Amino acid sequence: MKTERQVKTKKNRRSGMALPLTALGIAGTLYAVSLNRRRKTAGSSHSRLLKAIKLSAKTIKLAWPGHGGHYRAFRDHELIYEGLEPKLVDQNLVPGTLYTYCIEKLDEHGNVEERMKIQTTTSVDYKERENILQDLLLTTIIAKNQVGLEWEPIEGVSEYTIYRNGVKLETIHCCSFTDQNLDENEEFTYTIKAKRPLQRSDQLKWEVKSLVANAVGAIKKDSSTEMAAEEEFSITKKIGAINQLLKPIDSNQKNSEGLWQLRYTTFLKEEYLKNPNSASADQYFKGDHRSFDPESPNFRTRADVFIDSLNPSALLSKETGKTEAFTKNHQHIEDASASDKDIKLEKVLTDDGKIMFYLSHSVSNPLVVSPAIDYLLCGTFYKDSEFDIVGIHDQAPNHEIYLKEPGTENWQVIHQAESKGLEMMANTMANHYWRYSTFTK
Repeated sequence: MKTERQVKTKKNRRSGMALPLTALGIAGTLYAVSLNRRRKTAGSSHSRLLKAIKLSAKTIKLAWPGHGGHYRAFRDHELIYEGLEPKLVDQNLVPGTLYTYCIEKLDEHGNVEERMKIQTTTSVDYKERENILQDLLLTTIIAKNQVGLEWEPIEGVSEYTIYRNGVKLETIHCCSFTDQNLDENEEFTYTIKAKRPLQRSDQLKWEVKSLVANAVGAIKKDSSTEMAAEEEFSITKKIGAINQLLKPIDSNQKNSEGLWQLRYTTFLKEEYLKNPNSASADQYFKGDHRSFDPESPNFRTRADVFIDSLNPSALLSKETGKTEAFTKNHQHIEDASASDKDIKLEKVLTDDGKIMFYLSHSVSNPLVVSPAIDYLLCGTFYKDSEFDIVGIHDQAPNHEIYLKEPGTENWQVIHQAESKGLEMMANTMANHYWRYSTFTK
């Protein structure tokens, strides 16, 4: 899998974006070094729903509030603990893997008094990937009328803003959040948003990168120094209806097996875009002139990944749109389609429990020398129909990702990001990191 530095390395280019790129290319060499950092485990829980949680590569330890009761715990459909202590230790697990637990409190007659579900993941020993959200430890707790979220701190981030179904709830300074008094018949989508200064991403490269990014923000009328030098993070968790999640364990529950389709499209929302290089004959380029739409035929690039969960595999279909150049009077000069050779499935990993694939993308303007549209995505699809998709991309142009589940024709929105200006495609600009996962079974 390519790291961010591989995806983001670009040659110094003169055409298309002459002002910033002459300087920006100098910083590319600062991506030559990345550090492997030992994984941190989560400590005591700040959630009201868990007493403590500790995650390591092969062990998950959970403790929940309670006394004087009889408890049993299931991992998926398997009974792994029964006893009087409100805690469990689950060992010999697979690193970097999602696990779901159901905790039940029983009365003296063996009937279930309370039920709670927990979805969490084992850690990895070393954080080798540049996209830190890929290995970020995230735990979701479901209880009666309540949803709890806990996540590993992002270095350099001081506050997180929580959204439920697109509506802002609050901004917090810790890494846990509990939402109460919820309608148990409703599905919810939570998003955790955060920002951090670009220099916090890597002390070995921040000086030049931050200097140029701030300079671009100061020069560009439609940019700001803050935007050009600020990384964005968004972590989204789709949660099924609580009353469904807290139903008794059913070993015969059917999962959505079959063919999934993931669609990743990049596009330019403008009708025409002016070429910053005034010396070029190509004064304007035609945009896609649209908003977010999974079915639109107008785009810069499109990648469709087909994931077969019955016969574990993943296949890629890819396409690039036509690039058209015009004079200052909007008279057509030339057109061409960019090469799709650098839209790739880097690897596909399969086992009995999941399918994982890596999609990399680097596509440039075929008419002038300019920065490429770069992104990197990792998708993991589990046999229980849960999935976890993680990505990193330039903050330009527009990016949109959708998913079709087996047996359905409707696209569900996974991620949408507005362009912040084509200068944000340069290798020195701040990136957008995102993650979307589910807890619906």
